[in-house]
Amino acid sequence: MADLTRRGLLAAGALTLLAGCGKDQPRQQAAGGGPHGEVTVWLHGSQDTGQQFQELVHRYIAEFKVDVKLLYLPVGQLDAKLLTAFSGGAPPDVFKIGHWSFPAHAKKKRLAPVDTKALSLQNYEPGTTTPLTYQDVPYGVPIDFNPCMLYYRKDRFEEAGLDPDKPPATWEEVADYSAKLTSGDRRRVGLQWLYGDPQWALMTLTALVRGKGGELVAAGGAKASLATEQGLKALTYMAGIGNPKLSNPLGALGLFYSGEAAMVVSGAFLGPALEKLGKDKLTFGKQYGVAPMPTWAGGPPVVPAYTWGWGVAKDSPNQFTAWHLVNYLQGAPSVTANLDNGIIIPTKGWRDAGPRGESEIMKIVADSLPHVDFGPIIPGTLELAKAAAGAVDSVAHGKSTPAQAAAAFDSTVRLAL
Repeated sequence: MADLTRRGLLAAGALTLLAGCGKDQPRQQAAGGGPHGEVTVWLHGSQDTGQQFQELVHRYIAEFKVDVKLLYLPVGQLDAKLLTAFSGGAPPDVFKIGHWSFPAHAKKKRLAPVDTKALSLQNYEPGTTTPLTYQDVPYGVPIDFNPCMLYYRKDRFEEAGLDPDKPPATWEEVADYSAKLTSGDRRRVGLQWLYGDPQWALMTLTALVRGKGGELVAAGGAKASLATEQGLKALTYMAGIGNPKLSNPLGALGLFYSGEAAMVVSGAFLGPALEKLGKDKLTFGKQYGVAPMPTWAGGPPVVPAYTWGWGVAKDSPNQFTAWHLVNYLQGAPSVTANLDNGIIIPTKGWRDAGPRGESEIMKIVADSLPHVDFGPIIPGTLELAKAAAGAVDSVAHGKSTPAQAAAAFDSTVRLAL
């Protein structure tokens, strides 16, 4: 799931076709033995942003003599183009999509189950393949795995008279700190939510509701509701913090980098992203720090998380080779190179893949694994996320009361689920 910051960083990725693919392109069936033939791969980004990935693919081509054809897509276009490809009967063999998209595709029988002869799921940290599993069948493996954590500006804390070495640990403390960090004109705020992003709205609401002992979606995904005590408290809480009118080309990342936002909830990728924006201006340990995801006082830890995953089309005539390629792309060289960019491939031992694995950010990620919550894993997740974003934004902008927004949410998702 890409949030506003990740989306901003990838927005410059133009549509780059390295080699043609589609109905008129012949593909060979892998026959007993090893990988061979042709495999098409779709993923977000651009050729310019994936040098390490390019090199890994080229090594695979040279080693196994498989023709790998890549199509890079802007992150905002990937789902729509993939849906069109499925509808037209010409999907790529391999694709990289958000975990929230897997259930709907799996329900429509578009996905091939993981081929355990080509790829072992035992190599992954326990629970990390769960969001890519539908009705107990694994359909993908995780890449760019992100449990959330709290990033905070130490310099802003000092300005407000707060201890820069004691970040808030509870949502109650976050609200208290935010009040002290928010200026009279609200141009500088404490915690800034990632407004306008459906997946992040759903993740945040799920964490707040579950942390209070409630459930946003009933078991089995048959019913979803915000018109509950926990749901109304979550909407009220979110509306009392941050400022939806603040804007920046890089979204929440830009607001945090500029200092307009003193806190933001994000994933492990944010640290390296901030370094690339300007390490001389914002240095980890000096101007900013990280802390575990807050909990409600006395409540259980709930760590919202998302992951992108590799999937394979059910109609691919070369499924073994497709999964064999995915397994190669998830190997040790890729784990190491990606970790340096804050992108986690959660195979066992991932923290030992490079120096960044020993960082404070990655320790927080590792400690949070038993508490990760990927939200509802149901076919209607995208519709649910859009309704969640609508509810949050409506209350934040003062267009609806929490009760009105909850009622609208319930009505919308009743039709979608």
